[in-house]
Amino acid sequence: MIELFVVTETEWRELVTESVSLEGQRYQAPRSIQATIVVKQGDQKYYSVQEGDTVLFKWKGKELFRGIVFSRIPDEHTLVFTAYDMLQYLVKNKDVYVFSNKRADQIVRRIANDFQIPKTSIANTGYTIKSLVFKNDTSLYDIILKALKETKKQTGKNYQLYSSKGKLGLRAWPDPSEIWVLETDVNIIDYQYSTSINDTATRVKMRRQKENKTYTATASDSSGIKKYGVLQYVETVSDNINQAQLQQRADVRQSQKKGVKKELKGIQALGIPDLQSGMPVYISIPEVGLKQKYWVDTDKHEFKGSKHTMTINVVPKNHIPSGASAS
Repeated sequence: MIELFVVTETEWRELVTESVSLEGQRYQAPRSIQATIVVKQGDQKYYSVQEGDTVLFKWKGKELFRGIVFSRIPDEHTLVFTAYDMLQYLVKNKDVYVFSNKRADQIVRRIANDFQIPKTSIANTGYTIKSLVFKNDTSLYDIILKALKETKKQTGKNYQLYSSKGKLGLRAWPDPSEIWVLETDVNIIDYQYSTSINDTATRVKMRRQKENKTYTATASDSSGIKKYGVLQYVETVSDNINQAQLQQRADVRQSQKKGVKKELKGIQALGIPDLQSGMPVYISIPEVGLKQKYWVDTDKHEFKGSKHTMTINVVPKNHIPSGASAS
């Protein structure tokens, strides 16, 4: 079931493999594999890998990963190595850039060319960004992510960097009409679900200081106060906004922080190779009243022999998280 190869210019050398784990995270580059291979058994020696080698992983005949070996842990009979896909080169490299009147896809092409990163399909993102300036050394991934954030802000469209067959690509964020379903008593093995009001606010107060005068705006959840008491959240605003805008911000924050917070994580399930971070999934856990669409935030797939399981964490909406970066 597991097929793992070292890829050279002239041949594919199959590795004797004990196990493979494949993982990734939404808005975090790159995807990676960690594999345990057998390099010696008695007097018999098998193919090994070195840093810089290209490795290719297939499961049931389908390619799931192609990347570069970055680290190894050798033992007497086995070797554990970690390999990353092409997005690793966006993380590891930093530079300063000034872009004027460029689309995000043009920025991706420029960076890929500058750093000799092979490219596959690069989607036209449509929106021309007037100016993007990076005076301090910034990772290439964060530069591109900034361009994609600006594009989404103006167009509402999400784009995704990806690596395919050893090449960097950019595509519209996948949102297929038919999505995978995970359900208890079918393919979910275990999960962690909790509810809490520890981070709930039934009253929000926004403050803004200007010329030694303090302006405030308050928003309340009356039904929440009746049920949970006063749980006040206070935020100081530094933006130059007027009173109406301050009140609007308080109203928005109150809507975000009202009610019981539900958390679903650590979902262990039978493996679905195509279900990776950034993809939508429908989850049905009737015993806690959950039946809805989520987005995979993190995924880790474990392959051993003919067995494939996965552990995922999910988020209800595919927003770019604040502070998303390559770290």
